[in-house]
Amino acid sequence: MIDAEILEKLQTASIEERINLIETILRSLKQDIQPNAAPQSGSHAPRPTFGFMKDTGEILGDVITPALPENTWEALQ
Repeated sequence: MIDAEILEKLQTASIEERINLIETILRSLKQDIQPNAAPQSGSHAPRPTFGFMKDTGEILGDVITPALPENTWEALQ
C-alpha cells in the first residue's frame, strides 16, 4: 500500500501539504464514485406511484369472529 519512504515524507510534510494531499485524494474518489452512483435510467420503466397493485387482491370473506377472545383485550375489560 504505502511504502516506508512515502510514509516518512508524509510525516515530515507540513499541515498544508497534507491537507492538499487529502483534498486531491477526495477529488479522485468522488470522480470514481460518480459514474457508479447514478442509476441506470434505461434499464426498466419506473412503476407508477399509485395503482400498481390494482386488481391483484382477492376478497376471501367477511371477518365473522375476532382473532382473539374479548377477555384478552385490556381495553374491553
